[in-house]
Amino acid sequence: YGHSFVHVSRLDYAVKWEGPLYDVKGEPPDETQRVIGRYVGELIEDGATLQLGIGAIPDAALQTLTDRRDLGIHSEMFSDGVIDLVERGVITGARKTRDRGKMVACFLMGSRRLMDFIDDNPMVKMYPVTYTNDPQIVRQFDHFVSVNSALQVDLTGQVCAESIGTLQYSGVGGQMDFMRGAALAPHGRAILALSATARAPKTSAGTPPSKYALTPVDGQISRIVPTLMPGAAVTTTRAHVQYVVTEYGTALLLGLSLAERARSLINIAAPQFREQLERAAYDLHLFS
Repeated sequence: YGHSFVHVSRLDYAVKWEGPLYDVKGEPPDETQRVIGRYVGELIEDGATLQLGIGAIPDAALQTLTDRRDLGIHSEMFSDGVIDLVERGVITGARKTRDRGKMVACFLMGSRRLMDFIDDNPMVKMYPVTYTNDPQIVRQFDHFVSVNSALQVDLTGQVCAESIGTLQYSGVGGQMDFMRGAALAPHGRAILALSATARAPKTSAGTPPSKYALTPVDGQISRIVPTLMPGAAVTTTRAHVQYVVTEYGTALLLGLSLAERARSLINIAAPQFREQLERAAYDLHLFS
């Protein structure tokens, strides 16, 4: 439904395929991801319209929303996590400003259960990315909640979600479209959710270490960092970041000074890295 139909006259060649559909079976959230999901869920109110990506953290957040009412979906994509909430009557789209009663996406990725759910389902409408990701469309939803992820967040709030230093890790995706659209919505919330640590790499992948790089602890590195890695892409600028969530809590950066931002982010970093982060904040003249 939506704009997902292509007239046969527009096809040069067609190949009939009767094999199984390609599907992706996600892993269940671990304890860290479930904690992050709970913090994210606390920021989602009845009637909100959601944009969620793929992965364990969005699914963990959805699992906390069973007591909400009339949630909606307007997203670049969605996955299996929404199905249970539709079946429970939680996701209805009844309060959406646009496409009321419909779940809107540009593409889908998930298991065979998801494919069966969307098959000939008039509740699901597929639209081009020029519609789903348009910030001027997104801002029209009164309570729009955007949930995205990041690889690193520095102490001023700059976000890298696409590279590890100079090594390209993923595409830009729709993060900035939805972060901006949510920020412009009357009661919107733009959320970045990530685990506070990651496994320390064995090599630097050709990227020289930053002057302010933190020392790994027990084979882990902090994803809250003094500065982004040299050459890292800034996916979302610090001026557009609102909420940052880790398993250690939620930091609301909107309207804060650089010093207040640094303090808020240190408070949600892994405890074993907070002393290093505080020293770096002084070295960077964020603290006086």
